[in-house]
Amino acid sequence: MTSKLYIIATPLGNLGDITLRAIELFKTLDTFFAEDSREFQKLLMALQISTEGKKIFSYASHNLKEATELALQILHEGRSLGLVTDRGTPAISDPGARLVKRAHEEKIIVLPIPGASSVTTLMSISGLESTEFEFCGFLPSQNKQRVELWERIAKRNIPTLFFESPKRIQVTVAELQREFPHGELFIGREMTKKFEEYYWVNLKQVDPSALSEMGEYALILVPGNIKVASDLEKEVSLRLASDKDWAKEMAKRYGVASSDIYNALQRVKKK
Repeated sequence: MTSKLYIIATPLGNLGDITLRAIELFKTLDTFFAEDSREFQKLLMALQISTEGKKIFSYASHNLKEATELALQILHEGRSLGLVTDRGTPAISDPGARLVKRAHEEKIIVLPIPGASSVTTLMSISGLESTEFEFCGFLPSQNKQRVELWERIAKRNIPTLFFESPKRIQVTVAELQREFPHGELFIGREMTKKFEEYYWVNLKQVDPSALSEMGEYALILVPGNIKVASDLEKEVSLRLASDKDWAKEMAKRYGVASSDIYNALQRVKKK
């Protein structure tokens, strides 16, 4: 019998997020790798699925290398297994990508059991009609990496989705206010749980200190056309500048002599 690696989505918060296919596999498979084995056991108990005879191994950030090798060994022995994370879809800002990649390389069948995903869930209720967005996962904690991220977001100027912890949400939103003063933010907190909430805020008007420091956050930033607007203003100002000033700016931009550009402009004007 050919072994298979099942990538199984679990509920974000509400137990009803689970799919029928996931439940069936939870019943029939005897081997699982879980981000937190205790959390997975709680999920099985909530679904009234017995853990008797099941082997549940840890697959977390601290043991990825060892756990990946063990999982591959089991799969090569002809036994199928399921990979789960605490919430949502594995390998999306959660452990799993390393195992999936190795399984593909070693010609092991990898099958998705789709279900809850905070990324698509938040986008679906935001009301954004954009067909393009960027997903950044959890925000970096180091200042240099955050500055680089803000610069990239400003340059691309498309909706950007990311996660943030409740402990840093107030600091992050205050930072977004400074970086994107004309932007908007769609906030999702405690997704599909009892006290879930979703709402839009204008970054000019929101009070970061009013944001709750409880519950996990998923955010969509619409940065606004700040860069585009500034570029347009710059071009307009150049149009109004004198011929010599315009020639100097073009010389900097294209690395040629300003006198050559100025003389070329005068020749064009005489035609």
